[in-house]
Amino acid sequence: MRLISLLVSVLLAAGCAGTDENVFGKDLYDRSCAACHGVDGSGEIAGEIDKGSNTDLNLSDDQIAGVITVGPGNMPGFSRLTPAQVDSLVVYVRSLAD
Repeated sequence: MRLISLLVSVLLAAGCAGTDENVFGKDLYDRSCAACHGVDGSGEIAGEIDKGSNTDLNLSDDQIAGVITVGPGNMPGFSRLTPAQVDSLVVYVRSLAD
């Protein structure tokens, strides 16, 4: 069981690798977030991003940026992203909740 967990972790890390330096907004979401949160934010593996979710109701833009950067629980943090990229993701995930 530990071997399977290790392999899944390695595969997820490999999927998150690569250069994102000139990728923003929807393109960045599609590359870094959609595998878990769904292309439309429906939450295939991880929490959904839609009307009524924390993204829509409770969290400020700064708090969402912190979630993206640090990653709560099982979500990996994306500290490799620039502040401009994180801001573009905040705007995009807000649009999913509209």
